[in-house]
Amino acid sequence: MLEIIRDVSRLDGTNVYELAEKYGAAVRTIRRDLEALERLGLPLAREPDAGGKRVRYRLDARQDRLGGVAGLLDANHYLALRVAMSDAGALARESGLYATLEDLAQKIEKAVGPKGRAQLEAIERCFLSWDKHAYRRTPREHLWPLVKGIEGRRICRVTYRAVSSGGQERRYEVLPLRLFVHDRAVYLLCRFRSHGTVGTLNLHRLGAVEVTDQIGEPPPDFDADRWAESTFSLLPGDRPVTYVLRFAPEVAPYIRERVWHPTQRLHELRGGGVELRFRCGESFEVTSWVASWREWVEVRGPRTLRTELARLGRALASRYGCARGR
Repeated sequence: MLEIIRDVSRLDGTNVYELAEKYGAAVRTIRRDLEALERLGLPLAREPDAGGKRVRYRLDARQDRLGGVAGLLDANHYLALRVAMSDAGALARESGLYATLEDLAQKIEKAVGPKGRAQLEAIERCFLSWDKHAYRRTPREHLWPLVKGIEGRRICRVTYRAVSSGGQERRYEVLPLRLFVHDRAVYLLCRFRSHGTVGTLNLHRLGAVEVTDQIGEPPPDFDADRWAESTFSLLPGDRPVTYVLRFAPEVAPYIRERVWHPTQRLHELRGGGVELRFRCGESFEVTSWVASWREWVEVRGPRTLRTELARLGRALASRYGCARGR
């Protein structure tokens, strides 16, 4: 939408066919986008082109109409702009986008006036973002090529030092799918070319990134939004199992209030407890999450997790001296 606003802001404007070709969209889609912008308050003027056969759209620069642009802005727009300028600052500066964002910010602040600027500053003070620190610490020589790879669906050759391999460097060919932040570290969600599975790589453990000319395809059933819904998607295990967990009444409200996994099912228990079932791969991530609920969770399955937690209990009892009199 911002790019379309930029296009109609040119002196000669543009038409729906030019926009459709530029953005790879259907003409009817572009028409709907322009109609939506008008409904939001963007003043558009329509003029015939040189041949008189097509309609050109341009921003109506009359001051009495431009004043309505301020109505386009709300807290979400402003915060999205600030996130783009701060959290992705390294990317923006590297790509030349930062100057465009700064120019957009100045135009927005000029449109809303002093009172509006004060309100926006008050809004910004309500939010504390840690993500920007994660991106600022990420090597730019890794971050920007991966963005290019995601944008162009390009296969990338990477070297990676996994903790599980003792820091030994390994080489992979991957199709980058998304970048995301987890626990203040930046990760790459990608498809490994060798076995076709989707996994994650910590950008701080990358040794090198090479973007190739080879085009890759994401898994046919891949849904980034659905993947992000899972609490246990960072280190997915290879062998899917069914987890059956019973939570005590003290913590049951926390379990009910969110989706922990897309496959989950909740069953209310007598006395106020709740049973949670879901199916995913066995991994350290799931074990750590279950253990974090301490004495308020009972594992009914799988048996491997019961065995693992029993071993953990014995180790803790031995280390911290739970025998009588100690």
